[in-house]
Amino acid sequence: MQTTDRPDYSTASIGKIVLALCAGASISLSAYGSTSPTEMEWLGWPDFCKAGYLASGWGGGSGFQGRMPHSQVESLRRQFETTVGIPGVHHFCVGMLYVNRAKAMPSGNKRAETLRNAISEIDYSFSRAAPAAPMYSLITAYYGTALYRQGKRQEANAMWAKGIQAKPQARESYLAKAETLIAEKKHREALDVLLEYEKAKETDYADAEYFLGHVYFELKQYDKAREHADKAYRLGYPFPGLRKKLERIGK
Repeated sequence: MQTTDRPDYSTASIGKIVLALCAGASISLSAYGSTSPTEMEWLGWPDFCKAGYLASGWGGGSGFQGRMPHSQVESLRRQFETTVGIPGVHHFCVGMLYVNRAKAMPSGNKRAETLRNAISEIDYSFSRAAPAAPMYSLITAYYGTALYRQGKRQEANAMWAKGIQAKPQARESYLAKAETLIAEKKHREALDVLLEYEKAKETDYADAEYFLGHVYFELKQYDKAREHADKAYRLGYPFPGLRKKLERIGK
């Protein structure tokens, strides 16, 4: 999994955003076109992805059979509609892998192919998903990121807008859009997106607080940066980069 302190998307469980899943050097070249996760990707997948994959034909012949107790798989499947609600979840979860693999690849034909595969898999779920699905914003977040990395910015923004409109209290599509603006050094625009989420949110999340802290730092609003960074770390944000930057500029 990436250990950069630049805001990015990570996933560990249901309810956490899933946009930097095991990208980077942990993925071997031979894994790029595979529908089977690597060991690191498996460890980073949320439980609903593990259960959906093991219940699918793809998971049936994989080396991950038995890695999750059958009782847990069945329990997650019983809760699925009220907690996740993503049709063809194994397609979406493999699409997630492809997006994150593409993020670790240089530009070229292999990266373009990986993004096409990502969109194909994610669209399988998106085209069947109701906007009321609990994790609809997560689908649109990943779909928009794949489109953006193909250079389709207008389509990406439209996809994120669908997620935000359908689930204004969910952070995933807000953060996906903000991440691209941060990468383009458009910190004021990124802040506008994040403040829109702040108005709509129902609870606090470490990654959203970190994004706010990072953007405020880049805008040299250090008191606000420290406020949100402190909250992010209290909530368990794992990477200390922003804290160290704030320490260097002093009180």
